[in-house]
Amino acid sequence: MIVLIMNNKNKILIFVIMIVSMIITSVFAFCSFERKYDEISVNWMSKVNDDVNITDLTIPGTHDSGALHSIADVAGKCQDMSISSQLKIGVRFFDLRLQLVNNEFKIVHSFVDQDLKFQTVVEDLYSFIKKYDSEFLIISIKEESSSVNSTLSFEEALIKELKIYEDVFMINDNTLPKKVGMARSKIYILSRFYGEIGIPAYYGWMDDTSFELNDLYIQDNYNISDIDEKKNDILNTIAYARNNQNKLVINFTSCYLDHGFPPLYAGTTALSINPWLKDEITKSDEKLGIILVDFIDEELSKAIYMRNII
Repeated sequence: MIVLIMNNKNKILIFVIMIVSMIITSVFAFCSFERKYDEISVNWMSKVNDDVNITDLTIPGTHDSGALHSIADVAGKCQDMSISSQLKIGVRFFDLRLQLVNNEFKIVHSFVDQDLKFQTVVEDLYSFIKKYDSEFLIISIKEESSSVNSTLSFEEALIKELKIYEDVFMINDNTLPKKVGMARSKIYILSRFYGEIGIPAYYGWMDDTSFELNDLYIQDNYNISDIDEKKNDILNTIAYARNNQNKLVINFTSCYLDHGFPPLYAGTTALSINPWLKDEITKSDEKLGIILVDFIDEELSKAIYMRNII
């Protein structure tokens, strides 16, 4: 009889432990724990003197910044981290590809819908720069795909979207300030679309090559024969940035090989380029320009922006 009672008590105790464990597991599953980032990453520009020329900075950026989704894990995806997270690890240049659908913008990469509203991105950028006013951001906006069922033009819709935040978004500024101190707490627009918003980069933008455009020097050779070709493009542009005094240098490290099977897209090429890039940029403390990468992580971003602080 005593053994039976003890067994029943044990069963009840085990049952209670199971229930408590399930409750604790559920609480942890639904709680959001903010990831800890390197403290300097969120405001590394605060370590840069006001009188430094913007063209003398080394800035982490991301190619197709909002492209977190792909087709069959082959093409379309270029980043693992949300734009909000990219901001926190030090990224200050964002390559945004938009499509206007029913008078609202969504983030796309080619024909791949990224399930992300531009409005969400704008709010993330605005909230960040209001909190960390030592920083400034540059966003490149490209009309990636033609509008669908929209009565507004691309430019009209963009003005409507950004007008609410015009204390931060420099809609009417067609050049960057020269000095860091003049740029702080603002977001500048590089316009890769037909219109008159921001810094003009629509007329004269060349595909799959390196070129000068107004006050910009851009390397965007993306359709390559092998990885070494792209590495040489990156190094040549870094060399240009080191010797350049006037132009803002934008160095895309993204690429793909469309020959062979399977073709090598961003997810594969970045595995080779990113570790190599980190080693290369840590060899010198000279300026490197804006470095746009696929699948950025905190370690690579820090390696880039620390060129400004060492």
